Amino acid sequence: MIDTEALKRFLDEQLPAGCLGAVRAIVPGDEERLTPLEASGLDRAVISVRRASGAGRDLARLLCKELGSPTVEIPRSPQRYPVWPASLVGSITHDAQFAAAIAGPANNFGGIGVDIEPPRPLPNGVTEIVTSADELTAFSDLPYGDKALFSIKEAVFKAVYPHDQVFLDFCDVAVARSSQTATTNCGRIVNWRVLTDPWILAIAWWK
Repeated sequence: MIDTEALKRFLDEQLPAGCLGAVRAIVPGDEERLTPLEASGLDRAVISVRRASGAGRDLARLLCKELGSPTVEIPRSPQRYPVWPASLVGSITHDAQFAAAIAGPANNFGGIGVDIEPPRPLPNGVTEIVTSADELTAFSDLPYGDKALFSIKEAVFKAVYPHDQVFLDFCDVAVARSSQTATTNCGRIVNWRVLTDPWILAIAWWK
């Protein structure tokens, strides 16, 4: 059983000032936490997907309240990203076991993103799609460095897409380990941080 305290501590210590994060295990009954609007489009989804989505929305609403913008629901845009209160930017993520959310004031941040992944290597043949040789070399000392790069790029996608509305492939995001930044092919520079033990958790933000 993974202790989420290390994941919570990472968010508390690494998120920029003004942002809040939350993470917890997904549990039976979380599927009931979705409002009808939040559940729209998930009618045919398996219960594990609805349950994970409910856990993520539950965390996101908690963060909205803590940041002074309480809301009863966080629906999906037509492009499928979460629609936060106008005063906030945020991001939601989940894997099969955990859900996480981060949020911050929209007047301080252009976007923020979060991604969580189980600590295992990428499947055969995927690493070459996700990373460049230079990126992989830079992350070679980290456990599951290839998955860490995947997670960072996923967090970057989430941080920039709601604003830039440009679809990015993995090759469209260059990750620099030394500066802890990533640059998109549109020139957007995004800060990132990543945890690789006991779970892989990445955050990204830009101003």
